[in-house]
Formats: sequence, C-alpha cells, structure tokens
Amino acid sequence: MGNFTKLDESRVQEFIRWSQASAKYLLWQDGDTTPPTVKVNRVAWQLLKTTIRGDSAHRYDNDYDAAAAEHYMYIRFLAGQTGDPTCHAAPTLYGLKKAIDQLLGRLQAGQAQGGHPVLPSNPYIVAWGQKGVVDGLADYKSLSKGADYQIGGAVRALAGFVLPASVSDRIADYAIKSGSTLPAYMK
Repeated sequence: MGNFTKLDESRVQEFIRWSQASAKYLLWQDGDTTPPTVKVNRVAWQLLKTTIRGDSAHRYDNDYDAAAAEHYMYIRFLAGQTGDPTCHAAPTLYGLKKAIDQLLGRLQAGQAQGGHPVLPSNPYIVAWGQKGVVDGLADYKSLSKGADYQIGGAVRALAGFVLPASVSDRIADYAIKSGSTLPAYMK
C-alpha cells in the first residue's frame, strides 16, 4: 500500500523553479510586470498540472518528482491565497485518501486528469505538500502585511475534491464562521 519511492529533491526544486520562472514570463508577456507571488504560484501550478503532469505524451505519468512539485505549488498557492493554516492537514489527508483508495482497489477512480494515472500515496510527496503550506502561509503574511490567518478559508477548495459543491460550501461556511470566532492569539 502506498509507494515509498524516494524523490530526487533537486529535480523537484528544478520543476518548481521552472514553473515559477515560466509563470513570471507568461504574466510579463500579458503586461503584468510585477505580479503578486500568489498569482505567480497559481500560474506555476497550472503549468505543472497541464504541461508536465498533463503531458499528452504521458512522459510524466509515473514521475513522483513532478507530482511532488505539482502538489507543492498547488498547496502553496492555496495557502498563500487564503491564509488558512488548516491547509497543513490537506497533504496528509490526501495521502491517506489515496492509500485507502489503493487498498480498496479504486485508486484510478480518483482525480486523474486526461487519462493520466493517479500515483499511489507517497510520504515524500506529502512532505513537499507540507513545505508548500509553510511557504504559502509565509507568502500570505508577507502580502497581507502580517494580517491574521483566515482559518477555514481553504476548506471550500479542499472539500470540493471529495464532496459535492453544496456540501463543501456548507462545510466551508461553517469553518470560516468558526475560524472567525477564535481569539486573536490563535490566528
């Protein structure tokens, strides 16, 4: 169950650097000469998702380094945009979901895009996801000039991966309301 393939850390970092540099170039071409970090990270994630992981030649179908980079960029973008520290739970919970799906023989019924396989859960990819949360929350603090975290802000996007929109919307509304009632020292 799962996969314990070690990652080539420098290759994961190269995918990340490439995606961010390419995103900045694309945004510059569109006239955005100083895009905010979150916007760069959103475009970088989309590039990894479509150009690398969604490669029509399927060259990266079983590439754990590319998957780690995509996971990192997605959660960095989401944590940076929402300022939601509960994003820390997402990489681990997604890894657990994939492990359970694999155990039940339904891994490939998951979120694969364009006929690409879903890779089994991998603790090293989960670790890259956690790094993405840390970097994304730092982005949020930097861009918001130290504003409080927005607890529950990412729940809608994350719940949407496994639940119908109506249910994920209700859960997100509850999470945001609950998060807003926390004392300031917890934000």
